[in-house]
Amino acid sequence: MVATVLQNALLVDLDPMGVARGGLRVEDGRITESGEEVRAAQEDEVLDCDGAVVLAGLVNGHTHLYSALAAGMPAPPKQPRNFHEILKYVWWRLDRALDAESIEMSGRIGALDALRCGTTTLIDHHASPEHIGGSLDLIERGIADVGLRGVLCYETTDRNGRAGRDEGLAENRRYLEKCKASPSGRFAALVGAHASFTVDDDTLDALARLADEFDSGVHIHVAEDPCDEEFCRRDHGVALMDRLVEHGILRAGSIFAHGTHLSSDAIARMNDTSVSLAHNPRSNMNNAVGYTPIGEYKCPVLLGTDGIGADMFTESKTAWFKSCDGGAGLSPADVLQMMASAARRASDELGVKLGSLSVGSAADVVVTNYRPATPLTGDNLAGHFIFAMGPQHVRHVMVNGVWALRDGVVRSCDETTVRVASGDVAAGLWKRMERF
Repeated sequence: MVATVLQNALLVDLDPMGVARGGLRVEDGRITESGEEVRAAQEDEVLDCDGAVVLAGLVNGHTHLYSALAAGMPAPPKQPRNFHEILKYVWWRLDRALDAESIEMSGRIGALDALRCGTTTLIDHHASPEHIGGSLDLIERGIADVGLRGVLCYETTDRNGRAGRDEGLAENRRYLEKCKASPSGRFAALVGAHASFTVDDDTLDALARLADEFDSGVHIHVAEDPCDEEFCRRDHGVALMDRLVEHGILRAGSIFAHGTHLSSDAIARMNDTSVSLAHNPRSNMNNAVGYTPIGEYKCPVLLGTDGIGADMFTESKTAWFKSCDGGAGLSPADVLQMMASAARRASDELGVKLGSLSVGSAADVVVTNYRPATPLTGDNLAGHFIFAMGPQHVRHVMVNGVWALRDGVVRSCDETTVRVASGDVAAGLWKRMERF
């Protein structure tokens, strides 16, 4: 079997953090050898890494690929005054304007941007109310064309009526069944929901039953803004976390995105359950919703972007700087632990080991041109990652043992053609937004 052998590398692992000089052998989509002396056979492909950092592909713990065509879109018809109006006048107009072509293009463009940042797996939370059925296949197709992995769901909501709610539940079920029938290690499914304040009680129950049936977690926005708690108390007469517990949403395997405005008691209940928090500091700053009290969370915390690209280098920097500004008491290593947790969470769903360069791990490998000017060890790795490394250092990216990016050139698809086409698709999407 022809293998790919990486030599003369500075091998960096985030989970646990470690640094070693040596090389890797990749065969049949897996890392089969790692160490100081990895020798190549005559027929093997050999890449001399010239002493630069090599690390496992990064994982985005929470994103919205449907926003990939949003950059530069027209201003909303009314200036939003709060978070609820940001949703109403910006994102709910965009997601309703999505059609089949723009959904697939969003997945493809979002995946291309991720690839160039060394991000190889995306935990996505999708919405397209005017085109629900089959939408997760379209997102999958866009991601797959670029060669990346995805953990997908549809964000079920009652905000578009009962028919839309039922279609959302059906799309989650259909994709869960598809992934269960054909596990590939490339794509997996979760049960998806928008947020408590747009989901009725019987819908939460239906989501919980679906999660029970497929032994799945629920991927849902939780307390991103105070309105989630306020609307819950107003409309249902209970605290937000009490409602999520009552209807079976606080469960092992669930991903609660944001958690910015949960009480200490609610956070403690999350800490006592095998639920993950997805922390999205740039998005929180952009929407002016406040800083998540990340220091109180002892449950797994996944670093995500909430749709602001897939650059996990920049997100990690923001997570660190904002933690200092917010007085969270974190260390740089704590931020890298969030990235490791995202890789572990995606590994659980996909059935392959991500985020590691150890033998047996999936061959999702990022080769950089970062040659540290100062000593790099496991003890100071977080300092290098946050303060010195960035997407500009990404040179080659391999996913499942196949080069998707070599010398800065996308190999998995025709990037130039895709980006030219995306301009026309985005223009049509923006035009349709005028109807909503």
